[in-house]
Amino acid sequence: MLSSPIHPPHELKERRRFARFTPKNGTMAVSNHTLGPIANISMGGLSFQCMDDDNNKSLSDFFGIFLGSDDILIDKIQGQIVSDKLERPKNIFAQTKTRQLSIRFLKLSSDQRKRLKEFILTKTHCVARAD
Repeated sequence: MLSSPIHPPHELKERRRFARFTPKNGTMAVSNHTLGPIANISMGGLSFQCMDDDNNKSLSDFFGIFLGSDDILIDKIQGQIVSDKLERPKNIFAQTKTRQLSIRFLKLSSDQRKRLKEFILTKTHCVARAD
């Protein structure tokens, strides 16, 4: 029987190609009629939370990043949903269900790439923790 070596957690490598960062509070992702706070962002994609309703079924292939307090909008970012998880309410009395969506960016234009890099450099706090 083959056995694999056991590595302590600090030796595990991040599988993602790009480091993820925690954005400034109030940074939102938008697609069609769906809007929600961004949990983490990288040059390769983002993760955000939104209400679980019928609008989620009509998510577009295009997303935007919006930070109203700083008048920032990076729009028409082509993306693909790579994860869609139903989140359990943190409060047992809560009636609202939420979803955690992870998006992989596809075909960023040079302008979008430049603006996203600038956003990450100036509007994020720190490296996001691994899930």
